[in-house]
Amino acid sequence: MKHTLSLIAGILSLPLAAQNTPSTSPRAGYFQQEAHYEIRVQLDDVHHFLNAEESIRYVNHAPVSLGEIWFHLWPNGYKDNSTAFAQQQLLNGQTKFQYASQADRGYIDSLDFKVNGQKVALVYDSLHQDIAKIVLNKAIAPGEEIIITTPFRVKIPSSKFSRLGHAGQQYQLCQWYPKPAVYDSKGWHAFPYLNEGEFYSEYGSFKVAITTPANYVVAASGDMDDNAEEQKRIDANIAATEAMVKAGANKKESSSAVPASSSELKTVTYRLSDVHDFAWFADKSYHILKSEVTLPQSGRKVDTYCYFADKDAADWFSAPQFVNDAVYNYSKWLGDYPYKVCKAVDGALSAGAGMEYPTITIIASQGNPVALDNVIAHEVGHNWFYGILGSNERDYAWMDEGSNSYYEGRYMRQKYPQRSALSSMLPEFGEKLLHTTQYGKNDLLNTFYLFCARRNDDQSLALTSSGFTNLNYGAIVYQKTANIYNYLASYMGQARFDEMMQAYYEKWKFKHPQPEDFKAHVEAFNGKAMPWLFDGLLASVDRVNYKICGFSKKGNEPYVSVRNTGQIAGPVGISGIKGDSVFTRWYDGFDGKKRLPFPAADFDRYSINYAGTMPDFNPKNDEMRARGLFRKTGKIRLQLLTGIDHPRTTPIYVVPALGANSYNGFMLGAAFHNIGLLRKKVEYVIMPMYSFKNGELAGAAQLDYFIRPTNAFFRNLTLTGSAERYALRYAPNYSRIVAGATFEFKKRSQSTRVSSELNLRHVYVESTPYQLSIDSPKSNAVKNDFNQITFTHKNTRVIRPYALVIDAQQAKTFAKASITFNYRFNYAKKGKGLDVRFFAGAFLWKSDDYGSGPDARFRLSGQTGNQDYLYNDIYFGRNENTGLWSQQMTNTDGGFKVYSFRGQTSDYLATLNLKSSLPWKLPIKLYADLGTYKNEETDSDVLNYNAGVLVSFIPDNFEVYIPLLVSKQIQNTLDLNKVNFGERIRFVVNLRALNPVQGLRKASL
Repeated sequence: MKHTLSLIAGILSLPLAAQNTPSTSPRAGYFQQEAHYEIRVQLDDVHHFLNAEESIRYVNHAPVSLGEIWFHLWPNGYKDNSTAFAQQQLLNGQTKFQYASQADRGYIDSLDFKVNGQKVALVYDSLHQDIAKIVLNKAIAPGEEIIITTPFRVKIPSSKFSRLGHAGQQYQLCQWYPKPAVYDSKGWHAFPYLNEGEFYSEYGSFKVAITTPANYVVAASGDMDDNAEEQKRIDANIAATEAMVKAGANKKESSSAVPASSSELKTVTYRLSDVHDFAWFADKSYHILKSEVTLPQSGRKVDTYCYFADKDAADWFSAPQFVNDAVYNYSKWLGDYPYKVCKAVDGALSAGAGMEYPTITIIASQGNPVALDNVIAHEVGHNWFYGILGSNERDYAWMDEGSNSYYEGRYMRQKYPQRSALSSMLPEFGEKLLHTTQYGKNDLLNTFYLFCARRNDDQSLALTSSGFTNLNYGAIVYQKTANIYNYLASYMGQARFDEMMQAYYEKWKFKHPQPEDFKAHVEAFNGKAMPWLFDGLLASVDRVNYKICGFSKKGNEPYVSVRNTGQIAGPVGISGIKGDSVFTRWYDGFDGKKRLPFPAADFDRYSINYAGTMPDFNPKNDEMRARGLFRKTGKIRLQLLTGIDHPRTTPIYVVPALGANSYNGFMLGAAFHNIGLLRKKVEYVIMPMYSFKNGELAGAAQLDYFIRPTNAFFRNLTLTGSAERYALRYAPNYSRIVAGATFEFKKRSQSTRVSSELNLRHVYVESTPYQLSIDSPKSNAVKNDFNQITFTHKNTRVIRPYALVIDAQQAKTFAKASITFNYRFNYAKKGKGLDVRFFAGAFLWKSDDYGSGPDARFRLSGQTGNQDYLYNDIYFGRNENTGLWSQQMTNTDGGFKVYSFRGQTSDYLATLNLKSSLPWKLPIKLYADLGTYKNEETDSDVLNYNAGVLVSFIPDNFEVYIPLLVSKQIQNTLDLNKVNFGERIRFVVNLRALNPVQGLRKASL
């Protein structure tokens, strides 16, 4: 499958299947169908087509007759924007396929199904054109078999979308042929092709004859039939590649010249049994390395092959050993690999880091050998979890990806014991940035799960694969499941766990185990029900969260006191640590607080989850020192920038802070904070800065308290307090204090991009009224209090996104409300569109002495610094009326880009703001603003407008507006004889929106 977040590793392959009969049924009522394929296929590398014929011997082991057979026609997933694949791409924020040309898309056609030589009807699914059924002329009875035949043609899409595809004349032929859906005791399992969410197929056998131009190197599932001429080509390639390796070539540069295809054709036939899929790959310039591995249990030898292109050659020189190591270790831990060959192919994959198929896997470029080893191990490992144990990946993705990720992690920790759990996924600078090099190999096992869970964004493993967000598919399906297995192995003991999994493998290999089968096996092996595992961790978002409270004696019996603050009563391990010596005892789970008997010894500290294998929600409360003050507080450590919290330290992160504005001048300081990759319950930032211009202290601070209800109407509740202090022109510093609460509403579906939140806040501002000059009479500071309530509803989909904001404000002298609606009409070209903004605002109430309070009028023009009475935004020259800094604005209120005194109203205002992309790639757009308002002006109800060109460096947050057309009423207020063209140009620099901390917190999943 794939490595998500640039975060997670891919998928692997190799299936096995035995023809299952009732006599081998592992449980009552179990049956499984058979599908035996013979396919002849020819590659047209000029037009990128496959022309093929297929024959399937289908055997019905079901206890009922079947009048129809559902088929997967997955190349049609690439046909147009209506497919489930296309829709999933949009949901995940990917527009590449949405804007693809017809030449880059794919499909399957020329189908003509017959059963036992008689034509049958093909009926397409009403929703999905990559699913269809054949209607049998005569039902197939239990125990009977039929021969299904059809020709077919596949238009091969570009490889930049998913699995099936071509990059020039390099071909990845995956999910490429008509394939019967699984029929089991739960019925038919026909589903559309998805990039995220994999497969469930019938076991059987394959005989595939592949015809290509003679100079193609073909890598395919299974064993090649005897073919002396082709074997000679392979041997010559291997010899040349081995010579290249011995010569010590560091890196082969890819050639821009693609070898011409031979006019001579060749046909190579591959066979494979006990599998449920077949894939093949072809390239004219592949290098081949061959090796072998001896299996640990049977002593049988398996041939291993690696195929790679010039551009990745340096990384792939060691790849045969990576394949060997993966085959050997998985065989040792689970059971011997049952096939004769195992292959890894370097290819142009867009569905993650790698993808598995029986006896062969395709790997995308990784950039370094350790990352390549990691992905190869994961993908080769899928021969066991996907291939040999053929679970339903679409419905129960954890049984495949999660189970395999546990063994992948075990492989990496064994092979690279000095590296952290993130080492293979982070470049060296990333490890230094996040300070992960100090951590042990298990300390970061829960990082990806906790990243989601601490934000209350995690999802239950009981969901089908299509129900997960893109990030959760990696963090929960892959990583949380792997951590659950680590937890179970630690509780049971590694040897017992391995014995249990080997028995599971033997019982269910070449079959279709369901979650209930795994549950029955695990509980039977352990001799007890395990609701904490199957009803808790694998079926809910409930947390494991134990807290160590203390240690003492009751009479002469020592004990450790532990409280369960989570919702799952899973087993808990207590460790006593003395230097490098660790003693651990496991206890069955419990609710509430409990005294657990523990041997007396001169331990330095006591720890829950010392090995780091529990999916513990808050590792910070897992440890206590035996002596000293603040025994539950980790060692305080200053660290640069940010990081991933260590369970046994308390970091204070330090970031150098630079700033500047017209009044403070250059500012230098530091931000002290505790905001890391994982959200904490309490987070703070304190940023003092020294102002060199006025010699005073400036800066800001913020404190956030996060409440994460697991079963409530709100998804998150954030209580916030902040303060800031900066200078004004010819006046002392202003001070601003904000206290508020943000309620994030629970989404109807976690995978949706629709979200809503309610923000309540009180804003206190103390400032001196604007001074015209340094000699102006000094005024006393004015103190204003504002109450504000804002409701935001938005859909961040990449096609036609929208946002609705309803805002109400109240102070001592007024109350007002506004509505802002943003919508984007996408053009046919990627990244282009028309942005529409509608704003309407009205005063609800004004006191008789309104003029004595803050100037909170609505304004036709976007606000300047002087008009920002809430001090919401950051201005380089907040009080400037002339010069460059006076031309900074914010797209608030009416949002007109040209500044005018016109249209400042304490009655009502309504505007329409438009921005349109242009065809070329330069960041230049056209804009137009239209609006009307009412105030004391005699012509206040007329239509006002302005239009021009904008340069969009960062859309909405760093833009420059150049006016070209201005309505007469606005021109009359500009005094064009005194305002030159350059002074009418305005710009937006939204520094608050560009805050990386807020960006991380608001990141869409």
